[in-house]
Amino acid sequence: MSNLRRFAFGVVAAFLLGAAFAGGDWVASGVREAYTPPPNFTEKPLALTGGLSANTVPKIVSLASPAVVKVTTLVPQQQTISVPGWPFAPYLQQTPQYAQGIGSGFIFDKTGYILTNDHVIQGAVQIKVQVVGYKTSFTAKIVGADYATDLAVLHISVPRPLPVLPLAPSQPPAIGSFAIAIGNPYGLSHTVTLGVVSAEGRPLAIGSRSYKNLLQTDAAINPGNSGGPLLNLNGQVIGIDTAVASQAQGIGFAIPVSTVREVVPQLLKAGYVVRPWLGISSVDLTSSLQAQLGVSASQGAVVYDVYPGTPAAKAGLRTGDVITKLAGQAVTSSASLSGIEQSLKVGQTVAVRFDRAGASRTVRVQLTAKPKSVPAPPQSP
Repeated sequence: MSNLRRFAFGVVAAFLLGAAFAGGDWVASGVREAYTPPPNFTEKPLALTGGLSANTVPKIVSLASPAVVKVTTLVPQQQTISVPGWPFAPYLQQTPQYAQGIGSGFIFDKTGYILTNDHVIQGAVQIKVQVVGYKTSFTAKIVGADYATDLAVLHISVPRPLPVLPLAPSQPPAIGSFAIAIGNPYGLSHTVTLGVVSAEGRPLAIGSRSYKNLLQTDAAINPGNSGGPLLNLNGQVIGIDTAVASQAQGIGFAIPVSTVREVVPQLLKAGYVVRPWLGISSVDLTSSLQAQLGVSASQGAVVYDVYPGTPAAKAGLRTGDVITKLAGQAVTSSASLSGIEQSLKVGQTVAVRFDRAGASRTVRVQLTAKPKSVPAPPQSP
């Protein structure tokens, strides 16, 4: 095993809502249904309040709540029964168990299309959606899901048109503007909390998910809120409630509507997001790695693994190379490399500058589409 593999990763202390209820890759419960997306998402405000008054929030809540749904899931868990004196029991006595997850979502198309978080439905073998005005829940099918952005689209077959929530414009909301969260924290249906937009553009790493551009809010978000809408005072969705800092109070995060607008049409069309791919995994260059690798670069992304058959592999990139530029843009970290990579296009040929043992080199690669499931990385020597 190389010294690079002994590198210790830092962990960002945060809590992913719904993570206790889901694990592994998402599986579709049923066959994907064809869908022709409308020319635009609904944007017409539910109400033009003109500011905050005593009746503003109650009015928005009464108009928005019918389009907010509760999402419940069943996720398989494996339980081993141990029989004293029987050494083979752990292998022979396995009883399937199921954990129930609870999350939120909202209807964005009157024919039954719902937006939620990927982590809410990840690994579920059954997904039920409870809609206001119906006594029984609907069984949902997964139309598409994206692990990287933590978004998922569900569909339920309904007998009549459903109320929908409009999306706000893509530009971020003003810092300090009011924000209303509606969801099902701890299963408490249609709980409403009020706060402000505290910041925008927040990066956050939770487990293997790396969020790049989250809204921060002090509107209370708790387990079960995941996938629910964060609204402005016009009743438009400005974000998807997603996570909360576990070691703080009043720090919640939401996926901005700009990401929704970019990702959801792809989920509706193909069921997944097509992304350009260099074909590597990487870590940040630290002073200790700089000395260990003998490179002159002071910042960049260290190649951790190169996947076989990818553009990076064909170009000769190796574990331990430090990428300093991609497509003419400076790479300062692993996150910046990923950000630049995602801004490019499948099939585009770009230059990669890297430092190998103190020598600067440049190769040209043609980016390919990232597969839906990335193969296990090769073992470095």
